Amino acid sequence: MSIDIIKTISDYLKGSRPSAIFIDIDGVLTIERGSYVLDLELIELLRKVMAYGIPVCLVSGNAYPTVLTLQRYLGLTPIFVAENGCVIQVGRELIKLCRESLDSLVEDIEKSFSLKRSTSNLYRLCDRAFHVPEHIKSNPAMARKLESSIMEKYPHIYALYTGYVLHIYPRYCSKSSAIKIIADKTNIDLNKSIAIGDSVTDVDMIKAVGIGIVVGDADEDAKKEAKIVLPFNASTSTKYFISALLNYISQHV
Repeated sequence: MSIDIIKTISDYLKGSRPSAIFIDIDGVLTIERGSYVLDLELIELLRKVMAYGIPVCLVSGNAYPTVLTLQRYLGLTPIFVAENGCVIQVGRELIKLCRESLDSLVEDIEKSFSLKRSTSNLYRLCDRAFHVPEHIKSNPAMARKLESSIMEKYPHIYALYTGYVLHIYPRYCSKSSAIKIIADKTNIDLNKSIAIGDSVTDVDMIKAVGIGIVVGDADEDAKKEAKIVLPFNASTSTKYFISALLNYISQHV
């Protein structure tokens, strides 16, 4: 284990334990970006963090039923964010932040920008998702141009591509707004919290906490805002950090 990463953690936390960990799913808990295979070794490490009384909260663009199911069956903290901040769950309380349906935009966006709506829209409470053409998936500049074109036509929504799908959701919803609501309801100190992400949809979240972290193959826009850019990719990055965090906790807390 690198001494440098443990020192970095210690410099930020100054001998205290983190108040919470807010963690994305796709590209962070999965074995690679674009994969849906979860890294079960990483899940075990996160459970060890929880054993110290530190909440591990999923924060994802996935549909609400998907995030709920993963939280329950992976045994993580029953506090999470789904659909890029549009939906929050705190224990048994479901909080829906979005105030309108985006269904009226889906067909127009699909036709105007040659996108294909995701079947996951059947289960989404607010956020809507689209599959993008193959030539855009591997070209970040083209993905950013597509996002800008959609947001220029519909200035009241975000349109952001995560490496999996392109999401649209109201501008008054965001991951950072959602975790701030969670913090208010649970007395989590965001200044002593950690957020781990990989995409442009995570930028506001990593800026809202004390230690904003991205995996090694994160979007460049996310890397620019992170306090820590990890080595390695996807879940290998995350395991590296969580292992260091557990080492830090065992030595300092």
